[in-house]
Amino acid sequence: MPPASGGWSGWLRRSALGAGCAAALMLTGGAAIAQTYLIDFGGVVGTSRGPVPNDPDHAWNNVNTTVGVIANSVLANLVDTYNSTSSVSLVIIDPFNDVNDNGTRFSTLYPENATRDSLYGNTESFNGKANIFPKFKLTGLDAATKYTFTFFASRMSVSDNRETEYTVTGATTETAVLNVAGNEEVAVTVSEMSPDTAGEISIALAPSVNNNNANHFTYLGVLQVDAVPPQAPLNFTRQPASQTVVQLNSATFECAVSGPAPYFVQWYENGNPIYNAHDFTYTVPVADLSMDGYTYSVTVSNLVYGVASTNAVLHVSNDNLPPVLVGAACYDGQTVIVTFNEALDWTTASDMSHYTVNSGAVTLTSVLLDAETGKTVTLYLGESLSGNFTVTVNGIKDVVGNTIAPNSSITGTAVAIEDQDLLFDFGAGGSPTQFGPAPDDPVNYWNNVTSAGITEGGEVLDLVTVHNAPTPIGLVMIARFNGVNENGTLNSTLFPAAATRDSLFGNTEAFGSGANFFPQFKLTGLNPSRQYSLSFYASRMGVGDNRETGYTVEGSNTGFAALNAANNVNNLTTVTGISPTAAGEITVSIAPTPNNNNANHFTYLGVMRLGPYVAPLAFTTVQVSGGKVHLSWTGTGQLERATSVNGEWTPVLPAPASPYEEDVVAGESRFFRLKQ
Repeated sequence: MPPASGGWSGWLRRSALGAGCAAALMLTGGAAIAQTYLIDFGGVVGTSRGPVPNDPDHAWNNVNTTVGVIANSVLANLVDTYNSTSSVSLVIIDPFNDVNDNGTRFSTLYPENATRDSLYGNTESFNGKANIFPKFKLTGLDAATKYTFTFFASRMSVSDNRETEYTVTGATTETAVLNVAGNEEVAVTVSEMSPDTAGEISIALAPSVNNNNANHFTYLGVLQVDAVPPQAPLNFTRQPASQTVVQLNSATFECAVSGPAPYFVQWYENGNPIYNAHDFTYTVPVADLSMDGYTYSVTVSNLVYGVASTNAVLHVSNDNLPPVLVGAACYDGQTVIVTFNEALDWTTASDMSHYTVNSGAVTLTSVLLDAETGKTVTLYLGESLSGNFTVTVNGIKDVVGNTIAPNSSITGTAVAIEDQDLLFDFGAGGSPTQFGPAPDDPVNYWNNVTSAGITEGGEVLDLVTVHNAPTPIGLVMIARFNGVNENGTLNSTLFPAAATRDSLFGNTEAFGSGANFFPQFKLTGLNPSRQYSLSFYASRMGVGDNRETGYTVEGSNTGFAALNAANNVNNLTTVTGISPTAAGEITVSIAPTPNNNNANHFTYLGVMRLGPYVAPLAFTTVQVSGGKVHLSWTGTGQLERATSVNGEWTPVLPAPASPYEEDVVAGESRFFRLKQ
């Protein structure tokens, strides 16, 4: 075990980022004395954490041509090599020309996907552009932290000199030069730079005096940023606690600390480090009886100090209880998803004869047990299912042999596809929202509008509901967005961080790709006889002006709603009761409102939710005339009557639809109510 407190110098080893670069020193178990950001400047082939030609050990940030060649583009909330999100953003001031992918694939400094391509500038006319002197800045830096910058680029199969000068400006200015021609193993460094008073450091590229290329090309393929912020000791505010679980169930241990970030976490089982266990929680997926008495502990460090927890003991008890049905759902009319409270024996759970739906009235064609959890069974049906249904189960066993109670049953409701919501993430292609653990969505499935949103006529077809049911609905861009902004909040309680962190944007004044971007798209394949609600969300943090965006929604009728995206965390706006056109289409148009006082009149859309509109159950007309009482209402419900406001209430049968009337009886009091 590492020491419980104090310095960590005894645990240092050299980083595997590669020889020749400004290697960080790292703690065994994942901590480092320098927080490192890796940025790949290149084309569509980005660098991610993964097997070769990617990086098996480190997370990366990617500045591709959708960012690097557009002035004022932003790559927000850079992640460090451990994939922890930061407040640091990269802003393009003067864009690169384009991408060159003739770099080396054999460097030992960085992975192949990073070294193979670079963004470039040039002085003479090339690719229709001249006097390209790329410049960008890092924002959100800590004034008390010193930053070291390492530059790498490669342009193979050339014989001239393509020396690039990198000028780094913060509180002071320093330069470094690198000849990228034929380069495979050389990187250059500017060390210990402090940000300016705004917390920013800028980097400018230019050809050096030695650059004798006819176009004076300049290149940047990789930027490594090492940060050493001030550090202080850490203390546990929550230690991992001992616990008892039933055999073959999971067990989760948690910890929390006070003290300055960044945090580097390593969990231990019986004193041995657990591979890739670097979060503040650690889950034992399956605890068997042999693990009774196992100990679990954790170390947490920042860049200088570390603490080690006490041992938590795992107790595992025998499972003597049978499995229990906990849920049944149908979202596509063709399958029923049955959920149990524990993992099941594969043989009995996969036997179709152990299940009946509606006492056998619905035919089963096959059964599939979810291999990941072992708790969910999908029943495939021979006939379409609607309304309420009942699943009865016999003979199913859990993994230790306990048999479910005879004729166990559970009731569910088949939810029509048209009654389900759809979620849309309008954002960057590199950070779509998916079904899965945070920062994605552990509950809902999403549709992602990424490159299609910045393409005239772009389409996203075969959209799915939040339950992953396929629909005939599509989204078609009529007028494209300008680009992507990634400065949204990571702290919304409305939607997952993967969705709120970025938005597609429009603008009126010239910015990025141009001016007069009034985004517009249409939803197709809707039911013309239904009404829909559309909710809109967007977030642009760290600004002081008003960026109110108006959303005009038009089908056979029209609605409007507005939302100020500036510093928005938990506000959204909704348009209700929209009927599609006869062709089944609804159009959404986006424009700045009169309250929007931003110089570029930016507009944003990050998330859209589409759902069926259900009119509220309420009386709209109550009157007595012509010897009759006349009632009208919205929504769907049962009309009930009573002779006193306190009841007894009885339903009006047969259940009437609005409008409804009945005779007035002299001398009789009568009260009505609607009940869902």
